[in-house]
Formats: sequence, C-alpha cells, structure tokens
Amino acid sequence: MPNTKKIQPDRRILIVDDDHDDLATAGEAFRELSGERWEVRLATDVAEALAVLQANKVALVVLAVNTPVLDVALLLGSFGRQHPPFKKAVLAHPATDEVRAASLAAGADRFFEKPVSAEGLKSVFEKLCELLDWTSPPGLQGVLRSVGLADIVQMECLGRESSVIELFHEQPLGRIYIEDGLIIHAVCGEISGERAFQKLLALTGGTFELRDFELPPERTINRTWEFLLGEAQRLRELSGQRSKAGENLATGAKGVSSEPSGQAAEMLICSAAGEVLYNWQSPAPAARVALLRNVARQAEKLIPDLQLGKLDRVEIQMAGGRAILQPRADRMVFVRITNPA
Repeated sequence: MPNTKKIQPDRRILIVDDDHDDLATAGEAFRELSGERWEVRLATDVAEALAVLQANKVALVVLAVNTPVLDVALLLGSFGRQHPPFKKAVLAHPATDEVRAASLAAGADRFFEKPVSAEGLKSVFEKLCELLDWTSPPGLQGVLRSVGLADIVQMECLGRESSVIELFHEQPLGRIYIEDGLIIHAVCGEISGERAFQKLLALTGGTFELRDFELPPERTINRTWEFLLGEAQRLRELSGQRSKAGENLATGAKGVSSEPSGQAAEMLICSAAGEVLYNWQSPAPAARVALLRNVARQAEKLIPDLQLGKLDRVEIQMAGGRAILQPRADRMVFVRITNPA
C-alpha cells in the first residue's frame, strides 16, 4: 500500500554506513519512528552518498563510522563541499575521544555513539529531530555541538580566538569566556571561576553555542587553558576510578586500570601522489607527507615478501602521545594523539 503521509521537506535525510545490516536497520527504524514522514535515503560508501546528494536536496547526513579516526575527516570534508549545505551527524563505533575530536573539527554538528539496540536508535532519532529543528540564533559564530566541549575550548584557545561558549540543556546552564585564547571567566548557576569551569566541563549532555565575545562582569580565572583542561581530565579520571571502585565493592571484583585514549592534536590526509587533501593543525605538512610516502614504499617491499596481507596502519610512540599512520592505495592519513595531562 503506498504511503499517503506527506514527507516533510526538512526531514529528507541520508544515512551512510558500510555495514549493510546496520544501514537497513537504521533506515527502517527512522522511517517507522517518524510515522513515515521522513524520507530516508541510504548509501554504503562516500561515492554513493555524493551521487545521492547531487541528485537530491537533503536536510541531514548521518555518517556511521565503524573504523577509527582515520576516515572521518575525509568523509566529512567531501560532504562539506556540497551545496546547498546540510546538517551533519556522526555515529561512531568505537566512539573514542579522537574520533569525536576529528568529527567536530571536520564540521560535524552532532556526535553520538553508534546505537546497538532499538532503544538506542530511538534515542538517536530524538536527538536528530532536535538537530533538524535547530536554527542559528542571532550572533552565533559557530555551530551546535552535542558533545566535545573540551575540544571546542581547546580549538578556540589554540586559535587565539575571543568568544563566549554558552551551554544549554533545555535551559541555560552557564558560560565560558575566552579572550585572545585565554579562559578568563566561567559561570555555572551561582558558581563562578574555576569551579564553574570544571562543573561545565563535567557535563555529559546538552548543547553549546559559540557567540560573539563580550566582556564578562569580572575576571575570575588566571590559569592557562592547558592546566584547566588537564585538570578537567584528571577529575574525570578520578570520578571514573571512584565509580569503578564502587562497582568493585558491590561485586567483589578486582579493579582493572585502563589508559585514557587522549585527544587528536593534528590530522593530515593526502593522496598517494602526496597532494594534501585535508590538513587540521599539522605544523609540518610536507614532513608528514614525506613520512607517509616512505612508510607506503617500505610496506610495498615488506608485505609481498612476507605474504602477510595488507598493511592496515602503523603506530609510533612519541613524546607525550602517539602517531597513527595509514598508508592506503587511494589516500594516506597521519593522526597525532596527545596523552591526557
């Protein structure tokens, strides 16, 4: 029986996922949850997605990332060149800090962990509805983000920007004031200063908006942004350890420590010929390209001789973090990840 319900113009979406089963499940779930008022198109790779975008006007692209950070920027960058513009959301598995940072840096408007249940799909659907309904208020410089506040603070400070980050969760929660790359004030309810900043950084939900800078009523923060974000990471780890200790007391299990994954500090993607396709905060693009091409050449020599298959990636331990290199035939990726402070 044909669908007699009218498709809403601002509810035409495209889902991109190379897992055919997950793609079909998400498409069917979103159609059903929308009461058949969403027009949902599906694609299994970026080429198919770009073909859909060229032939159809969509309001939202949902990109499911089933691999680590290395593909995110290239895919979002490809979508970002399309006109008219549309909103972008990333569903990631695994949903690591580096994938989140890369997604936000490359232009994602929302970032979620990829759902694995019907309830999870329903929760993501509701959040996508919020994203589709959201419009930029006057004076907004940035875009809506659902997670990754620490990443936005870091990028504003690294860029020596001046802005006000306002946080919401159905109602205003607080503000962070950044002037010339320095965090100078924060307020959360009746709390101000560093306590307010750390309370805002500890939030796990809500949205935040990047507004034009205005002078705060007072300056309450004098420490560097590096110290403040490092302290936020330390407090998160401490909170996690306390939660884990509570679970262990309840179950009688022994505690198991886990190393924090860190944050993406730079990313570069280039073609096999060495043409830079995407560059985010890389201090030495030419050196990164040369390193990638050298690794690719060495891989061609070693892998056929050893008959072990294809080289997926190379990880290099560096001072303060690690670098991940992925020399593919069509493109090569360099990502540097810093350890938490």
